[in-house]
Amino acid sequence: MSALAVEAAAVPPLWAGRLVVRAPGRRMLHVAVEGAVAPALAAFTVPLECCQDVERAPGVRPWDGPVDEASICPPCLRSLRGEPEPEPPKLVPAGVAETLPEPEEAPDSRGRRLRAVPDLPTYTPAVLPAWHRGRPITWSPWKKAPVIIHLSAPCEWCGDLGPCEMAGGHQGHVKSRTDPLRRYVAYRCPHCQEMTAYEQVGTDLKEIAHHKSRAPKGSGRNR
Repeated sequence: MSALAVEAAAVPPLWAGRLVVRAPGRRMLHVAVEGAVAPALAAFTVPLECCQDVERAPGVRPWDGPVDEASICPPCLRSLRGEPEPEPPKLVPAGVAETLPEPEEAPDSRGRRLRAVPDLPTYTPAVLPAWHRGRPITWSPWKKAPVIIHLSAPCEWCGDLGPCEMAGGHQGHVKSRTDPLRRYVAYRCPHCQEMTAYEQVGTDLKEIAHHKSRAPKGSGRNR
């Protein structure tokens, strides 16, 4: 046996030689105050470390089974060790907001410093052109553009991988001679709001508007 084991075995538990009792119907064991004797009946009350007032102490009976720290009630253990009672929980009235303390930048279990991560910045949404050639354009809501492997690419400004968003627009009517049907399409980056609107001329796209992003160059590459 090692010297450490001998030394540990030589230290008696705090309840050695003390009366250990159990309240009927409860699992927790209690330690009686020093000098207390075993009760004659189960309903007899003895002063306990956690409740030394005989009139308020519960009815107990002697306990002759195994005893360890896990089986003894916490208030009895604190009294035996001379530890102070824990502070009662602070009650907050219902409907009253309580200001939480600011988190401290304390290291975690690996020694790393913890810090709050700010929300991702948002930029002014791109505004679609409402008019072209003196006539209004009706636009559909923005939606995710289909991913085309050989055409889809990161945003040229911020580098966001996308997918980008697109909106379709139209002007006039297919049967009108004075206001012929014209179709439009717009693409924008959902991160930095870089946007370009085009008119569809045959199979070509003719740029009619461009919204310059205010995001820093390359800001979407680290997302």
